[in-house]
Amino acid sequence: MRILLIPEVYRRDDLSANGTVNDAIAWVSAWLDRDPRVHVYWLLPPREAADYDAADVHADRERVTLLEAEPAGAELEPTAMFTEGGYSDAELQAIEREIYEPGGFVDVVVDGRRVGRRTLVKWLLERVDQWAARVRPFDVVANVHDLQIPRKYRYCSYRNAYQGRMELCEIALADGAWFTAPVDAREFREHAADFLRPDVLEATLDRSRVIYSPVEFDRFEETYPDEPEWLHVAGSLWEKKRADVVFDVAETLRERFGIRTLVTSVEDLPARYAEREWVEARPRADRETYERALARGDLAICASEYETLARTWFEQAASGQVLCLRDEPWVYDCVPDDHPLVGPIEDLESLVVRAVERWDDAVAANRSLVEHLRTVRSPERVGARTHEDLRRRIDSKVQRYSPGDSAADGERVETDGDGLGSESGCGGAVSRVAAAMHRIDGDRIALDELLDRIPGTAGLERDEPYSAVSTVDAINALRALGWADAADPGTPTFVRTSRGF
Repeated sequence: MRILLIPEVYRRDDLSANGTVNDAIAWVSAWLDRDPRVHVYWLLPPREAADYDAADVHADRERVTLLEAEPAGAELEPTAMFTEGGYSDAELQAIEREIYEPGGFVDVVVDGRRVGRRTLVKWLLERVDQWAARVRPFDVVANVHDLQIPRKYRYCSYRNAYQGRMELCEIALADGAWFTAPVDAREFREHAADFLRPDVLEATLDRSRVIYSPVEFDRFEETYPDEPEWLHVAGSLWEKKRADVVFDVAETLRERFGIRTLVTSVEDLPARYAEREWVEARPRADRETYERALARGDLAICASEYETLARTWFEQAASGQVLCLRDEPWVYDCVPDDHPLVGPIEDLESLVVRAVERWDDAVAANRSLVEHLRTVRSPERVGARTHEDLRRRIDSKVQRYSPGDSAADGERVETDGDGLGSESGCGGAVSRVAAAMHRIDGDRIALDELLDRIPGTAGLERDEPYSAVSTVDAINALRALGWADAADPGTPTFVRTSRGF
């Protein structure tokens, strides 16, 4: 199966600083390990602009193709305003050049951008013979990683209810959704109910999956000192994260216990934090600097008002930093309800002080937290959830192509209530593909060669009768006949996996 993967890159100058990309890297790793028939097409900013190597996104492997292009608004400020929507000419041309010109295809698009999807879908449909296909050429899955709901707007000068409602509609109209966190699925139900029909709302959630954000626990060494010496403040210092509260607690830790503060931030640090004599500051820290700090730190504090499913604090916990958390609803998507290191923001300082004073108990609680996290956020589990959904989508189409079904070729996709279409009448396409395959010597064939062998398929035009076999039909019929995508780059080839037909 061939997946076009488009994460939101909200920090364009440093790919590794994007949790959305790190999530997707973990998916790709799991998919490649689980399934030899997966090929991934990444759409990402150019490497020289976003400071990454092909190996960082597994694009040094044969079954991963990197599509590099400048995104929309790359030269405009604020650049963050453009990272969640819209497709540039360069991006669409990269899709054409790297996928369709070599004769490739896409089974599923996983789109992490909130808007611009209509343009993307039109561009993709223009490159397939969907008018003659018995099934939809591809599914579009919305990756929902930070649902823009009203309580988040006050920290953003260019968002309001319009953007939020449009995002909810885009999710509802996609073929499915991957919610990074349960809190986003719950809030989708709550806020979309204000203007979407109940049956549309329920159908959307039925087609969705909660996948969680993976944490690569094996990368971190969970070790604890006999007593804490360093508080580690990591990541961005966006207003929602309440750095003022964190540094007030840090000052108390310094005064009472002599604990110093180590700061690694992906951005510049305000002088009011960086220039305190008990602070060791590492502004604009790269991944290596951050990971060295993970090994040095003993304590971490999360005072954020909201998150979707944060990564950095839980990487800190997995590295043996006792994590104290502000009591907010999103926390309980990955923290047990009775976890003792969670408290309201007004009690956060006393909670951290108590953790230092009862260090052995705090360490035991953090170990329990990390063990719980492994059950919901391991890359293997997240990879299995996402791969299962991809596989289900493709299998549901292939199953429509029964080699024993002699249904009329003329039957096509009929629109049902949700506008997504229902598939029928695929047996005739199978018989024509099977006839072509009987003339094939060997166990491997390039897709373009197969299409040339099927009468009425090569060069298919819109004014041809619907009895023609579309590329979409040929691919799925071939799969139903026991052939599998070799997942190779360039022009796809298929290999025989069984000789039933």
